[in-house]
Amino acid sequence: PCGSLMAASAQSAVTVFVAEHGNAFMRDIAEWIVEAARLTGRDAALVDGRLPADDDGINLVVAPHEFYVLRNDSDADIRRAARCSVPICTEQPGTPWFLLSLGFCVGSPLVVDINAVGADAIAAAGFDVHRLGLGAVPSMDHRTRPSVERDIDVVFLGGATDRRARGLARLAPVLWDRKSEIRLFTFSRPINGDEPGVVFGHDKYDLLARSKVLVNLHRGGDGHADYFEWARMVEAMANGCVVVTEPSLGHEPLVAGEHFVETEMESLAETVIALLDDPQRQAAIGDAAHQAVVVETPMVAGVGELLDRIDALPAPDRSARRLPRSHRRPIVREHAPPLLPVFEPYRSLRRDVYDQLLAEIAHRRELGQLRSMIEHGAPDHVERTASAAWDVRTDAEVSVVVTLYNYADVVRETLDSIVASQDVDVEIVIVDDHSADAGAAVVKEWMSKHDDVAVMLIESAVNRGLVRARNLAIEHARSEKVMVMDADNHVYPTCLRRLSDALDRDPEASFAYATLEAFGPEPGLRSAQGWFVPWLCERNYIDAQAMIRRSALERHGGYRVDDTMYGWEDWDLWLRFAAAGEHGVHVPEMLGRYRTQSASMVSLTNLAADDLRADLRSRYPSLPWP
Repeated sequence: PCGSLMAASAQSAVTVFVAEHGNAFMRDIAEWIVEAARLTGRDAALVDGRLPADDDGINLVVAPHEFYVLRNDSDADIRRAARCSVPICTEQPGTPWFLLSLGFCVGSPLVVDINAVGADAIAAAGFDVHRLGLGAVPSMDHRTRPSVERDIDVVFLGGATDRRARGLARLAPVLWDRKSEIRLFTFSRPINGDEPGVVFGHDKYDLLARSKVLVNLHRGGDGHADYFEWARMVEAMANGCVVVTEPSLGHEPLVAGEHFVETEMESLAETVIALLDDPQRQAAIGDAAHQAVVVETPMVAGVGELLDRIDALPAPDRSARRLPRSHRRPIVREHAPPLLPVFEPYRSLRRDVYDQLLAEIAHRRELGQLRSMIEHGAPDHVERTASAAWDVRTDAEVSVVVTLYNYADVVRETLDSIVASQDVDVEIVIVDDHSADAGAAVVKEWMSKHDDVAVMLIESAVNRGLVRARNLAIEHARSEKVMVMDADNHVYPTCLRRLSDALDRDPEASFAYATLEAFGPEPGLRSAQGWFVPWLCERNYIDAQAMIRRSALERHGGYRVDDTMYGWEDWDLWLRFAAAGEHGVHVPEMLGRYRTQSASMVSLTNLAADDLRADLRSRYPSLPWP
C-alpha cells in the first residue's frame, strides 16, 4: 500500500500535512518545507483537511502529536496513514508532547526531527531517524524591505511559563526607557493566530526584521538541558535579529559568540544591554547568522537531502503494526459523566471560614460607621487635604488614583515613581482608607515637599474596603484617563505616557494596561498577555494597575460594590467590559512594578473560589466560559 512513497523517481511529488486546527507555529514550519521542496524542483503542496494516502507521492506529517490527535480518525486509519508517511517531530525530549509523537511514529518508514537532541532520543527508542537541519527559506528574509526600520530594541516570542516570567522580569529595570515587545501567550488551547501577542508568517518576519535582539528563554528545567529552538532562531537570524539565548544543546553548526549570544539567566540584563550599546557587535553577529542560515545552510539543502533519502528507502514492512497501548488515544465521549467526583477537600468548611471572615469585616465596618457618626455626625465622614497646585493645575492629562491602607512604609516610593513620569501631566488622588498606621501623615509630609504637584488626599473616618475607596478616589479625579494604582506598586517613568498613547491610538478601548514586573517573594510578571476574552474567562491575568477611561467607568457605575467578591473586583470589571462588547489594549512592555506578598486579599477569596467563579458565570452568561 505504500509503494508510491518509495518510488524510485528522484522527483516524487511532496505533500506536507499539518493539523487544520492546530498550532499555527506548526503551519509555519510546514509552509517552509513546502517552499524548500519546490526550490528543489519538485511539486509540493500543503494539506490540512485529510489523512495521507498511499498515492500522494512523498507524504510528510508535521507535528504528528497534533495532526492525528486533533482529528477524529480510527486507529486503523491512523496506522494506514503512518505507513504511508514520514512524521516530522518538533518537540523536546522529556515532554509529554514528545512521547505522544513517538506513538504516532510506529509503522512509519522513517522518522524526522528538526533538532539533533530530539533525533538522538528518537533513535534511542528504536526508530530509523533523520535529522532535518533547519535553515532559511527566501520568504523569511524581510530585512531589506524598504518599509522596515529596526526600531525595536528587544523582542520575546513564546508561551508563558513561570520560569520565563522570572527571567524576563530581570530585564524590566533596563528596558523601560527602550522599545520592547514582550509577547507572551497562554497554551490552554491550540494557538491559531486569533490570540493577542502571537504573529505568524510575514507579520512575524516583519517584526523580527524591525528588532535588534531576540531574547530566548527555556520553558522549564534548569536552563541547561533544553535544546536549541531552531525554528524561532532561524526566523530571527534570517532577518538579521541577534539571538540572545540561554545555553542550549544541539545548535551545531552554528557557533555561540559568532552566530548568536549565549548567556545564563542571571546575566541576561547585563548581556542584552551590552549588546544594545554595541551596534558594531550587533551588526557582526547579525550578518554572520544571516549568512549561515540563508547562504551556507539554507533549508532547501536540508529538505533536498531528506527527500532524496526517502526516495531511496527500500520497500516497507507492510505488517499492520499496532500503536503501543501507552500511546493510543483515549476515546473521548461527549457528555460522559466523570468516573470519580472532583476532589474538593473541605469545600463546605472553607466556605464557612470565608463567610465568617467577611462577616467579621462587615462588623468592623459597622462599628467604624457608628464611631464616625458619634465623632463627626456622619457614618462615612472624610477629610480632604489638597496641595497648593490642586486648584491651579486643573487640566492634567492623567489622574492617578491611589488607595492606601497600612502602607506607610512604602507609599512614598509609589508617589515618587508617579511624579517621575516623563512627558505627561498628572494629578494624584489618594484615599487613605482609615489606615491603622501613619500612612496619611507620610503622604502629607510628602505633599509638603511637592507643592508643584496637584494632589488631593482624602482621609476616610471608616474603613470602606478597597472597592468603595477606589470609587471614592475616582469621584474626585478630574481627567478622562484614570490610572488605578495600589499604594505599594510602582510605575516606570515611561509608563503613563505609553499607556495614554495606547488609548489615543485605540479610541474604542475602555482601558490600557502594560506588563508588570513582579518583585518581592514571588518575582515574575503580571498582566503579561493581551486582551483575549477566552483567556479572561479562565482566570484573571490583568492586574488592577491599568489606565481606564473615566467614561467607561461611569458607563458601568465604577467598580461593583459586592463584598462577596473580596479581591476579585478587577476581574469583575474586566468581565463586565467584555460582556458589553468592550475591550482593553495591552502594551507589551514592562512599564510597572507589582509588589508580591505572602498573603493578600486574593488568598482570602480563594477559600471560596469555586463558588465565586459560578457567581461570575451567572452574571455574564454570554461570555465563552471554559
